[in-house]
Amino acid sequence: MSEKLPPIKVHAHRLVAENLRFELFFDHIEAPDGQQVENYLVVAPRVKTDQLVTGVSVFPVWEGRVGLLRVYRHPLRAYCWELPRGFIDEGETPEVSARRELEEETGLICRPDDMQSLGLYAPEAGTMAARVHLFVAHHCTRNSEFNAEEFGHHALQFFTLDEIGARIEQGEIQEPGTLIAYYRYKHHD
Repeated sequence: MSEKLPPIKVHAHRLVAENLRFELFFDHIEAPDGQQVENYLVVAPRVKTDQLVTGVSVFPVWEGRVGLLRVYRHPLRAYCWELPRGFIDEGETPEVSARRELEEETGLICRPDDMQSLGLYAPEAGTMAARVHLFVAHHCTRNSEFNAEEFGHHALQFFTLDEIGARIEQGEIQEPGTLIAYYRYKHHD
């Protein structure tokens, strides 16, 4: 049973910047003990479900191996190994979004019955008003070859679970959604 906690008061919710995908706010908030923060940064993706699901990440299984993308992430100034992922489009369910992102980013498809939820996670609960829905796509088939058209996408490579585990241990895989999906998949019934 969860404990009922006193609410945090929001005195102001001020938009300070925006682009196609995100709005950035400075909130003036107050805790029940009177402590206040005047410019609490909140990053809010524009499109979201009622559970604040703003994106999806897919653990694609093809021929017994898992597909990871090699993607350049500008804030880190590095190429990273991570699962196919992306934003939910207006009016999409997370399941539809996951299948679309899988095909767009990898050329793989799977039947709706082969898409299984691995649950939600909050990518950065201290700053982002967002949750990501994780999926595993069983029995993927190739619809087209990988095409590195999306900015920063460099390669698609398939790994065994042991190879992914070794890359995690070596620090080569750090993206939280990929890590969470890997561990949930390994311990899933």
